[in-house]
Amino acid sequence: MKTGGTLRTSILSIAALLVAVSLYAYQSRKATEPTGEKILQNTESQLDRVQDYTVTVDIIADIERLNVPPMHATLYFKQPDKVHIDAQGFALLPREGLAFNLRKLLAHYVVAGVERDTSGGDLRYHLTLAGKSTRTPMKNIEMFVRGDRWTVEKLVTPQAGDREMTATFSYTSVKGIWLPSSMVASFSLSQPDSLEEDPLQNPAVPRRQPSFHNGTITVTYSEYQVNTGLGDDMFKADSLKQTK
Repeated sequence: MKTGGTLRTSILSIAALLVAVSLYAYQSRKATEPTGEKILQNTESQLDRVQDYTVTVDIIADIERLNVPPMHATLYFKQPDKVHIDAQGFALLPREGLAFNLRKLLAHYVVAGVERDTSGGDLRYHLTLAGKSTRTPMKNIEMFVRGDRWTVEKLVTPQAGDREMTATFSYTSVKGIWLPSSMVASFSLSQPDSLEEDPLQNPAVPRRQPSFHNGTITVTYSEYQVNTGLGDDMFKADSLKQTK
């Protein structure tokens, strides 16, 4: 019986030691993990290395029930938020979507949560951003940042009707700076083209209910020219210039 009691005591001691070591390792890792604010600072520091750039963009939109021709343009960007686009033919280009401005986005949000994710093989941080004001259009944004190069890999933003838009980014190194090589956005577009009676209103007056068009937009970036000293003159004109 003494031997059995000694064995049980040894097993319990070893188990307690393993728990203590695991807790210490966990607390040590937590102590060295960057905060959400530090993750954003590191990401912004990478972008601060870019004073200006010129890049060719090609856009392909695949949206159900809509026929959108491919678009080709040259985009010019200069810190902090100057954007100019020269497009071939007629094009309706989302200026701020093409030139992703992290600092401008974060001016309206604070970090509400951080999770560590290594499921894809690379270290990524999953940040939940909450709007600073009740007037912020999107109350929450999910952002995924790659921890070895501090690049935004994915953004998830809420849309109407419990839908969401997801933008995923791929990168290329230009003069040692990681810049987007492609961006793929999947989303739903709302369009009020269905009718439904509202029982709380005059039944003789139908109320339009939104329907949604699913789709993707793929943007490819190529032929980067970085930190060439772009002047301010081109940004004084209209943000979008049509060329033939």
